[in-house]
Amino acid sequence: MRTSFLALIFTAVFLIPSLLAQEFQVRDFSAVTNDLAARRYEKRTVNDEPCALVKVVTNIPGMQFDSNIGITEIERREDGYWIWVAPRERRLRLMAPEHMPLDVPLPQPAQSHMVYELLVVSTGTLERADLVRITFRLNEGNVYIQSGSNAPVMVSGTSAVLNVARGERTFRFIKQGFDDVTHTIDVQEEELIDINLQPGQTTTRLALSGHIIITSTPGGAEVYLNEQRVGTTPYQGRHIAGNYNLVLQTPLHHEHITQFELNEGAMVDLPLINLRPRFGYWQVNSQPSGAEVYLGGRLMGTTPMARTEIASGNHDLSVRMPLYHEFRESFNIKDGDNRSFKVDLKPAFGELLITSDPSGAKVIIDGSEAGVTPYSNPRISSGSYNVVLQKDLYSDAREQVTVSDGSRTERFVPLSRNFGTLNVSAPGSEIYLDDRWGGSGSYSANLTPGQYRLRASRDFHHDDERQVFVLVGQTEQINLSPIPRYGALSVVTRPFDARGSEIYVNGQRRTETTPASFHVLIGSYNVTVRKEGYLDAVQRIDVAEGIERELIFDMQTFEGSLLHQARRYRSSKILWGLTTAVAAGAGAWFQYSSVSLADDYKTATTDATTIYDTMEQHQLYSYIAFGVAVPLAIVTMVKSSQQRNTMRQYRLSAMPVRDGAVFGLSCQF
Repeated sequence: MRTSFLALIFTAVFLIPSLLAQEFQVRDFSAVTNDLAARRYEKRTVNDEPCALVKVVTNIPGMQFDSNIGITEIERREDGYWIWVAPRERRLRLMAPEHMPLDVPLPQPAQSHMVYELLVVSTGTLERADLVRITFRLNEGNVYIQSGSNAPVMVSGTSAVLNVARGERTFRFIKQGFDDVTHTIDVQEEELIDINLQPGQTTTRLALSGHIIITSTPGGAEVYLNEQRVGTTPYQGRHIAGNYNLVLQTPLHHEHITQFELNEGAMVDLPLINLRPRFGYWQVNSQPSGAEVYLGGRLMGTTPMARTEIASGNHDLSVRMPLYHEFRESFNIKDGDNRSFKVDLKPAFGELLITSDPSGAKVIIDGSEAGVTPYSNPRISSGSYNVVLQKDLYSDAREQVTVSDGSRTERFVPLSRNFGTLNVSAPGSEIYLDDRWGGSGSYSANLTPGQYRLRASRDFHHDDERQVFVLVGQTEQINLSPIPRYGALSVVTRPFDARGSEIYVNGQRRTETTPASFHVLIGSYNVTVRKEGYLDAVQRIDVAEGIERELIFDMQTFEGSLLHQARRYRSSKILWGLTTAVAAGAGAWFQYSSVSLADDYKTATTDATTIYDTMEQHQLYSYIAFGVAVPLAIVTMVKSSQQRNTMRQYRLSAMPVRDGAVFGLSCQF
C-alpha cells in the first residue's frame, strides 16, 4: 500500500496532464450473440417492433446520441449507456460537449433482440502522461477486479475501463460461483483484453462492504477508484471494505488525487471536492470576417469566434481564408488567462485584366478555361500563370503573367491572323465546300490556310468542281459555272395548215413556231401546241442528254368539234336562261302590283272600280308571265344538260397523237 501511495503522489506532483483533443475514438463495435439483455429488458418501437440494444461503454460525460430511424430509449449506466434502437438501424451518431460529432456505422443492420457493444473513449479526457488505458471485456457481469493490495472494485456491466501506470501489472477477477482468474500484462500501450470466467469455486474471500459518497464542483467529473472508472460525480456506491485510491477527472480541470480507507459496514462521505480550473478564455476576430480558425490543426469555427474556454498550455493558432495569407501564432494559456486575437488578414490576390485584338478570344489560365476577352478577375490568387488566348482563324497567343498582392496586372494581346478569304460566285447553283453546303448563288468565308475542294451543283447540269488553295492574308475569287446537259426536241403539227402553231414547254412559250427543232435541258416536259381554229394539243416527253426527240401533233379543228357543239349549247343555255329570268321577273312585278292595288282598293272611294279592274288585269298578267317562265326554264335546263353531256364526252374523248393518245383533257370556256 505504501508503494502505491508513493506512486500516486509522484504522478500527481511531477507529471503534466495532456490536452483536450475533442475527438471520439471507437475501440470496438461488435455484436454480442450470447447476451440476452435485449430480450430481458425488451423495448419496442412506436411500430411495436422489438428493439436492438447497443451497450455503449465509455468514460465520456454528457454524451448524447442520435440515429437515422430514431432512438427508442436511452438509459444511463454505471459504465456508460444502454441505447435501444429500431431494427434495421445502420448508424449511431455520438455527441458530447467539446467533441466533434461522429457517425459510427453498426457492424450490421440492427436486428431485433440483438445486443451490440460499442467501446468509445475520448482523446480529450484528461489523463496523466504515464497512465495507459486498459479495457477489460468480460463474459460475465458483476465481476470484482483487484489490482495489488487495494480493495477490489465491482464491474456492474461486462466492460471495465482502467487507467494504470506503465509496467508489469497483475489483475485478479473474482465472482462468486466462478474460478478466480489472474492475468498479468506488461502495460505499454492501450489494449482491449477479453477475460473469460469459468464456473467453479471462488478462492478469494471478500470483506464486507461499505458506502462511498463523492461530490465535486463542477459536477460530472469522472470517478476512478483503484484505477477503475465507476461513474461520475455526484457519486454514491457500495464497495468492498479496504484501501482506495481516488482520482477525479473532468475536461479543462486539474486532476484531484487522494486516498482513503473504507471499513466494513461504514460510510465514507468525502468533503466537497473543488476541482481547480485548468483553462483560460479566448476569442478571435478577423478582418475580413468569416475566416476559419484552427487550433493545433483542428478546425474550431469561423470568425468572429465568441469568448470560450480553452485548455491551459501551449497552443498553435492558425487563421485561414481563401485569397488571404494564413495567419499563424503560438501562444500560452495559463489558468484564468483571457486572450483576444484581432487578426488583419493580408490579401493574397490581385486583379487581372486581359484584352485582345480582336476581342472575344477564349482565355485559358493554367490549362483551365476562364472566360473570353475582355477578361477581368478582380480577385485572383497571387502568383505566376500561363495564359493562352485562342480564337478561330487566329494563331494561339501565349503569355506568362505574374499577379502580385493588391496590384492590378493588365495585358493587351494582339492576335495574329491565320486565315485567308474565299469568295465564290455560281449564279443559280448550290455551292459546296469539302462536301459541306455553303450557300446558293454565292459564298464568302474566312478560312484557315490550306487546300479546299469547291463544287457547284445545279439541276440538269454537270457539276463544276475545283481545288483551291487559301493562303494567309490573301483573297481568292472563284467563279463556278455548272455545264448544262442538253437534249433536243423536234415539234411538227399536222395537217399542213396547222403549221405556225405556238409552242409551249412546261407552260413557257418558245420563240419558235411549228415546225421547229431546238435544244432543251434534260428532263421531263409537257409540250403544248396552240393555234387559232384548232384545239390545243399536249404531249409529255422525257429528254435525255445528247438525244433529239420528235413530237408530231395531229391538230383538230374547232368547228364541228365536241367543244364547238358544247359552246353552242352554252350560248343557247344563256339565252333561254335570260328569257326565263325576264318572264319570271315580269310575273313577280305584276304579282307585287296586284297586291299593292288590293291595298289601295280597300281604301278607295270614287275610283274603286277602276282600281279593281286594274288589279284583276295585273293578276292575270302575272299568271301569264309565270306560265311562260316555266317552259322557258325547262328549255334552259335541257340546254344546260346538253352542254354538260357534250363536255363530258369531250373530256373523255381520245385525241390521236404520235405513239398513242391523250385522255382526260380538261378545258374551261
